[in-house]
Amino acid sequence: WKNAMLAISLALYLTLIGSCQIDDTGDPGTDDVAKLLGTWSVSDQPARLNYQVVIQRDPAYENQILLQNFADAGGTALGIVSGNSIVIDKQPVGGDYNCQGTGNYEKSNRLSFEFDLDDGIDSEARVAIYSR
Repeated sequence: WKNAMLAISLALYLTLIGSCQIDDTGDPGTDDVAKLLGTWSVSDQPARLNYQVVIQRDPAYENQILLQNFADAGGTALGIVSGNSIVIDKQPVGGDYNCQGTGNYEKSNRLSFEFDLDDGIDSEARVAIYSR
């Protein structure tokens, strides 16, 4: 009886240890937002606009950024960051414009965004390249 209980205890222990594996698929030290912060020069097509956007960390949420002067509309857009991807849900960005789209961190000096800019009457698809 004592050996049976010891064997059962050992089997339970090994089962529990085996199910407690460390998930090493991500680097816990990586700050996906930090690489995006700063002032970026933007080439926005097809509008043929060149302007500056300042990206700051959203103090309310660690995985969000604030894009000041997004789409050269004078307002600030909120972006959600996951890895190298940025999602901009539909939101007002100033000048009676709403926008929504996605962005991608390509390398330390380049971001790309595809987004729709809508004034309530017309919607325009844009592609913007951010560089620094």
